[in-house]
Amino acid sequence: MRSNAFYIPSFFTLLNFFWGFFSMVKVVEGDLHGAAWFIVLAIVCDGMDGKLARWTGSETSFGFELDSLADLVSAGLAPAFLVYVGSLEPFGVLGVLVGFFYLFAGGYRLARFNVQQAGDRSRGYVGLPIPVAGMTVASLWLFQSLLGQTLAVGWWVALLLFLTILMVSTVPYDWPRLVFRGRWWQVLQSAGLLLAVGTMAVFPHKSLFPLFFLYVLLGVRRWLAALLRGEVGVSGFFLSAREH
Repeated sequence: MRSNAFYIPSFFTLLNFFWGFFSMVKVVEGDLHGAAWFIVLAIVCDGMDGKLARWTGSETSFGFELDSLADLVSAGLAPAFLVYVGSLEPFGVLGVLVGFFYLFAGGYRLARFNVQQAGDRSRGYVGLPIPVAGMTVASLWLFQSLLGQTLAVGWWVALLLFLTILMVSTVPYDWPRLVFRGRWWQVLQSAGLLLAVGTMAVFPHKSLFPLFFLYVLLGVRRWLAALLRGEVGVSGFFLSAREH
């Protein structure tokens, strides 16, 4: 039973790899809008493989490492390639460097998580998770279609550098949990989370970017609040892979 269950999350990891690669194929073909959708699809598959592995009790070190490699392709390389071809290419070396820094930060973030937390998500995340960064980039590409035009290159440079800094930072992030038997504000928060998930499922092109960017900003707000309380210092904003 366990051996059969192993293939279920592995299949979604494979899909994560494939859709990330296929997104870059669509970029080469000139279908940038479609490429953004395939990044979204890849990251959804990424969210499924980890949950299925935990539900079926089929988590393995190999699967964990393979999932990280898939994330680097679908949430790191594919979004960087999309934005570079779609917006940054005319700026030559500068455009290359902006895309590369984003990709490197994603790889650094994954390596640091693997070394420091070894898959343990119970304490949340140190730094912005790369799937969130990738989803933010892809969803903004879809969101800009509502404006009827491509955003100015300055906005893309600012977003990629902002996400780059957050991925290598110590800004804390955690996935919100559903709690319906706690305090009233926890129940209200859980109801809002369900509403947000439903909205993203029904109106993804309109809601994915605002909701994911809100999640990104909430992590920054939490870090700033801790800074004002004296719980963290500015010097600890970046944490090396050797520190814990």
